[in-house]
Amino acid sequence: MVSARILPALRAVALLAVLDLSGHLSAQEKEKSPSAVEYGSAIRPLVMKYCSSCHGAAKPKGGLDLASRNGAEKPDHWKDTWERLRSRHMPPSGKPQPSAAEREKMLAWIEGVFAQATLAGHADPGPLRPRRLNGREHTNTVRDLFVTGAKPSVRKTSFEPLKDGRISLYRMFPPPEHPTQFVARFLPPDTSDGGFDTIAEGLSIPPFLVEKHLRATKVLFDDMFTLNAKRPNSYQWHLYQGLQKLQKGPLKKGQTQRQAVAAFLKDFASQAFRRPVSAEEAERYAKLFDQAQAKGEDFESSIRLPLQAILVAPGFTLLWSDPGPAKAGIPVRALGDHELAARLSYFLWSSMPDQELVKLADQGQLRDEKVFDAQVRRMMGDWRSRDGLLLGFLMQWLQLDRLDRAAPDAEKYPAYFQNNLGDQMKQELMLFADAIVVEDRSILEFIDADWGFLSYPLAEHYGVSDFPGKKTNNNEPPWYRVKFPSRSPLPGGEGKGMRVRGGVLTMGKVLIGTSQPLRTSPVHRGKWVLETILGTPPPPPPPEVDNVLKEEPDGKKKLTVPQLMARHRDNPSCFACHQMIDPLGLAFENFDPTGKWRDKDQEQTIDTRGELVDGTKFNGVAELKVVLLARKDEFTRGFVEKMLTYALGRQLDYYDVATVNRIAQAVKDDGYKFSRVVLEVAKSYPFRNCRTSHVK
Repeated sequence: MVSARILPALRAVALLAVLDLSGHLSAQEKEKSPSAVEYGSAIRPLVMKYCSSCHGAAKPKGGLDLASRNGAEKPDHWKDTWERLRSRHMPPSGKPQPSAAEREKMLAWIEGVFAQATLAGHADPGPLRPRRLNGREHTNTVRDLFVTGAKPSVRKTSFEPLKDGRISLYRMFPPPEHPTQFVARFLPPDTSDGGFDTIAEGLSIPPFLVEKHLRATKVLFDDMFTLNAKRPNSYQWHLYQGLQKLQKGPLKKGQTQRQAVAAFLKDFASQAFRRPVSAEEAERYAKLFDQAQAKGEDFESSIRLPLQAILVAPGFTLLWSDPGPAKAGIPVRALGDHELAARLSYFLWSSMPDQELVKLADQGQLRDEKVFDAQVRRMMGDWRSRDGLLLGFLMQWLQLDRLDRAAPDAEKYPAYFQNNLGDQMKQELMLFADAIVVEDRSILEFIDADWGFLSYPLAEHYGVSDFPGKKTNNNEPPWYRVKFPSRSPLPGGEGKGMRVRGGVLTMGKVLIGTSQPLRTSPVHRGKWVLETILGTPPPPPPPEVDNVLKEEPDGKKKLTVPQLMARHRDNPSCFACHQMIDPLGLAFENFDPTGKWRDKDQEQTIDTRGELVDGTKFNGVAELKVVLLARKDEFTRGFVEKMLTYALGRQLDYYDVATVNRIAQAVKDDGYKFSRVVLEVAKSYPFRNCRTSHVK
């Protein structure tokens, strides 16, 4: 068996062989591309050995004929094959499997084909598709425009225990009031197609968008003028203070109010549009103020008109609506400084750039490597990074919204509701993910960690002994940072002597969110592991297949969920996918639909033994974690792909594979630190460049 440490080296050697082969070809061979020659000598024999039984020329399954390929096909023809090979969906279970080295050799050859594909000699960074601000981004942006003025807010969060063992929940639970949160009610609903609400295809521009934005801004201005008029200066919104000064003075020496209005609107529009606005462009908005004044409107009504016009303009509501300049005939361009500032701020903060970022963009310094690196680190240390990295990326990556919609049956599991466990499980997940960000921990701890956060009700529900806290009658019980022992202290031998708690896999929110109200669901649990942890989602079930698990008894004996699953797998249409899904999900069967440990189901001892498609065997969730950590490079790659997708606002394609590989290697070299993923994504070629508008 080839060591996991050797596989990346094999891939690199194979890739170099594809790219460098042209210098060692015969005259006849030079008529073919280097990749085609390599394909014929080294790759085609593997394809015929492992793939031709399903994808031969006679009756190719799914219409995919691999036997007739000669290696000269376009890169997008190999994309589906590459994805299936990488995810181990191909060859299917039950068929002869390539060795790890053979699989890596095939993947490396395909990636070499991807690497050779360029746009007129330029690496393809992919498109920068215009899209509207999503609901989170819109509310955060108007908060920074109206309320805070986008001022820096250094985060000093510590998850270290206090003297009594508790941790501080300052500005976390409950979170601080979001004064413009109500704006989201007026906005069109977002979709998270592709897993994230930043994907351009899911942020279409619906009819009546301007009307929705006009209504939202009207309520926003009503609230601002009503609330702030009663507040002392130190508690007034940033925009309100600026308008008061504009109305009542003092103004700059020798400046008329009309001149001050034009200057104010120029600055406001520059912030709102996330780019410099010229005096001529600002004057168009200032004329709206003049028109209102000419009709006898008071100052408040007059200034509202141009401000509202700015807030419904495409420059505010849309990102990337104005493509930057491109050189004639060049299919790729670097993002301008202000485009880069906006891309960075909406990635890390889900909001507009602040003054420091804008100043650097104005000075043309943001593309300096040291400056850029320092800005990314500064922004990660700001409170707004919770909006972008925690609530935006991590919670969507973990599918919290979907997990949060599930709940066990209230009649069968009343304690879950009586102890408010649903909210506390959500807090547990968020605190853990937040600590990985703040403390810059390894992303591998999402799989397994010897620490976590618990409240007394959760510790009691999980059966954790030696918990430092005590029972309270508080609806918001204190939280403690705990260490999970490597050997389980629970009666019944939870995990058979191995640690099972720790990491997100065995958190209650994940276990409940992937269960049915009255029983567990190994399919949902296994599918969640494939999608989230391994980044290799299974294909959808065939439309003609009945996906409902029939809970039929076997004589007088009620069947366990694994026994019901075994019946379901007897269907040939279901077997291949369930061979990938079920072993992963069945490893969690010791956890009931509320995430509580159990030794038996239907009065039968639970069997959590499983075997992956590649023959790897394990017993229970503790051993599954060991297996997943042994595939840490696959997890890292999947995590990088997800963050890059979130940051770019588009699905990845074959031309992104090289970028993902480079980032994943950098993350590995830096001990899998979370900050390294963020930095490398922000510094990546597709993040800082894009196709020009004429490239299809």
